[in-house]
Amino acid sequence: GHGFYRVRYEGELLERLLRRLPELAPIERFNLVNDAWAVIVAGLGIVPDYLELTARFRDERDRNVWSVLLGSFHTLGRLVEAADRPRLAALVRDRAAPAFAALGWTARPEEDELTRQLRGDLVRVLGTLGDDPAIQDQAARLYAGSADALDPNVLPALIAILAHAGDGARYAEFVGRFKSASTPQEEQRYLYALAGFRSRELLGQTLARTIDGEIRTQDAPFVVRALLMSVDGRELAWEFVKANWDTMDRQYPKHSLRRMAEGVIGLATPALERDVCAFFTERKIDFGGKTLEQYLEQLHIAVSLREREGAALAKYLARFASQVPARR
Repeated sequence: GHGFYRVRYEGELLERLLRRLPELAPIERFNLVNDAWAVIVAGLGIVPDYLELTARFRDERDRNVWSVLLGSFHTLGRLVEAADRPRLAALVRDRAAPAFAALGWTARPEEDELTRQLRGDLVRVLGTLGDDPAIQDQAARLYAGSADALDPNVLPALIAILAHAGDGARYAEFVGRFKSASTPQEEQRYLYALAGFRSRELLGQTLARTIDGEIRTQDAPFVVRALLMSVDGRELAWEFVKANWDTMDRQYPKHSLRRMAEGVIGLATPALERDVCAFFTERKIDFGGKTLEQYLEQLHIAVSLREREGAALAKYLARFASQVPARR
């Protein structure tokens, strides 16, 4: 992971590398963007430089490269101020829409499995983090049609998108589908979709289901973890965890409780970080080894990135203000 550290500070070399970007092998492009993001997290670079680099990957077709790009966008989504989230969504659309447009909604016979999976990744991020109204509308139309006609890589993305844009009626539908699912895969899709809604009232219902027996104890901790990582549900989920820790400690398998606690990485604000540290210290919670210490370290890294780069990120995202659609 040190290749980009070297080229980052040799501008001419980096420019030559970027001009050759189409000629680079997928593993080289992966290493380039992965190292670039590592530079930002380590505090050795600035977010605007990284986001400028991501613009060079609009036509990328390798799923592994996109996994780094999308992961970094999701991390930034947990760091930006609420007022800047629509602008981050516009940036995500700017970066991901060209690649998805080239792939289209329908799989082609000659495509390999990674390309089909990439289609699902791109449409999911456009309809959720990218908050694209056109994608959300098309997702609703396709979902209302025949599920048998949908690519298996696209269907889970449609469900996630509909949850993100969904209301109480959609929530009730998904609860029903979760309960009546005919396969474990279908059950899991609708279960985790319940953590993807944005309404505080609906998320409160999902949290209640994690301790009232409606969601199995081997699944419930992972639903809570997903909510802790969600910008729409994290504060509500954290208050719920604090209030119900003893119940969770009794009900959940110990290894699952440990994995649930990993969700605190998503509580990436200074105030929440202080509260998280105080809670675990006061309760003397110990998962064994350095597990909790590592979670808190990752949380601190995220908060430090927010404090260090927040102003520069907001300034960069301001250029996307004109691309924010009117609220529907």
